[in-house]
Amino acid sequence: MNIRLIALAALGPLTLALAACSSSQDITISKIFLSPPWKGIEVATYDVQDKGVKGSGSCTLTTTPDAEPGKTRLDRECSKDEFRDRGSALVDSATLRPFSSSRVYEDSKKGDRTTHTITYDGPVAATFTTDDGRKRRETVRDLPKPDSKSPDPAYYDDESLLWLARGINLKTGYQAAYAHVINAGQPRILTVEVRVEVQESVSVPAGKFTTWRIRYQRQDSIYYVWVDAAAPNRMVKARIEDVIYELAAIKQ
Repeated sequence: MNIRLIALAALGPLTLALAACSSSQDITISKIFLSPPWKGIEVATYDVQDKGVKGSGSCTLTTTPDAEPGKTRLDRECSKDEFRDRGSALVDSATLRPFSSSRVYEDSKKGDRTTHTITYDGPVAATFTTDDGRKRRETVRDLPKPDSKSPDPAYYDDESLLWLARGINLKTGYQAAYAHVINAGQPRILTVEVRVEVQESVSVPAGKFTTWRIRYQRQDSIYYVWVDAAAPNRMVKARIEDVIYELAAIKQ
């Protein structure tokens, strides 16, 4: 079983292969999330297909605004056979700035369980922890600081990726870059470039949608997320390497 089938990183949602470091030194990183398009609790399920792997997995994304005062919880639960991949991020309700996140991989057949967490110490640093039940590792990384090139830098957690795409400036040609914070066993803070390309029609199990196609890029790797052009701009489809996520049902 290829774990990518149940890994959203969203862009590894999606631990994305964004996990390779970007070497770009001349890119301005800035805030790209404008405002949350969701108005209440949302639950959506996705079929997940991995090229070369038989059968499909399933992922559920749950949005809980104001789970705590001023904070929204973003939950992701993916599964296929004995494998489960659960992620959660607690973020600022208005800006998507992260307070904490976690990701848990489980193999019920082998009894394996690995937990990755990130806790954010304000705008200064992030603490990354990995615990596989045998060994616990902890690492601290500095978060982006303002400078002359990026006076208002922004960082977003890997677990918020699919929600992040819904709240950017959805217009053809929009492009920007931000710092992507990820912990999947190797703590990293990466520069990711985002571009809104075009509107196009997309058919998925849940129906046919007019969407915005959004490209994420780091160095020579490119991934795509399609979000509904109509409010509340739900994620309709994503393609990350050989993995495809398609909206199957909207529960709320």
